Amino acid sequence: MDTSQTIVAERLWPALDGLIAAFNYAEDSQTDHWQFAVNLAELRENGATLTDLRWLILRGFAEHALETTVPGDAERSFRKLGPTAFPADACFVLSSAGASKLTKALCSMEGMNAQFARRATPIEKSKERHSPGSHLTPEWDPLRRELRYRGQVIKRYRVPAQNQELVLEAFQELAWPDFIDDPLPPTPEQDPKERLQATIKSLNRNQLSRAIRFHGNGNGQQVYWQAKPPTNLARRVPRGLRPK
Repeated sequence: MDTSQTIVAERLWPALDGLIAAFNYAEDSQTDHWQFAVNLAELRENGATLTDLRWLILRGFAEHALETTVPGDAERSFRKLGPTAFPADACFVLSSAGASKLTKALCSMEGMNAQFARRATPIEKSKERHSPGSHLTPEWDPLRRELRYRGQVIKRYRVPAQNQELVLEAFQELAWPDFIDDPLPPTPEQDPKERLQATIKSLNRNQLSRAIRFHGNGNGQQVYWQAKPPTNLARRVPRGLRPK
């Protein structure tokens, strides 16, 4: 894997992290890996280029196919694609060999943190704690209305949540510093400190993956975010994916 270690660029780490997580979810739930296939748009948003994806396919580390699922289908369905075809509905999965080799390569790269090492084993056997000081930051997608971190969806908004979305937009515009000043516009009928505290509580409520948390500093004027280490399997696996 010496060649892989020199080829895997840092920009590709978040995309590979998401693919490895999807592979492990499929293994943990004992289901077809294509049911957890990651779409092209998500991989591109997480830093993967088409050149990176071609390399993964040609090395046998990944496979891709066109998703043909229609509403009402009990399972996702796909149609095989040629190695040079990358339509918008393309989705990707890692092969068993690819998941193993890429995880080992990422773990051995200088400066790599413990998060990837934890992904090297099946989810139920993973007991290492999150490594602090990760260089990765969350991402707020206003079009999908999704907050993501390290390839995982943290929150997905189905109904309007103006105050929460204003906070997330402010973090995104400033490239996710450790904290931001209260971005909510003043309203005469509500105390700004109480409103910000309520917004922070809402940001932490009903998270699909509890990988990050928001908090204040006690003065009611700023919002902080930080990576939150998972404490058990139930918190790492979204509710709909937990084994029964």
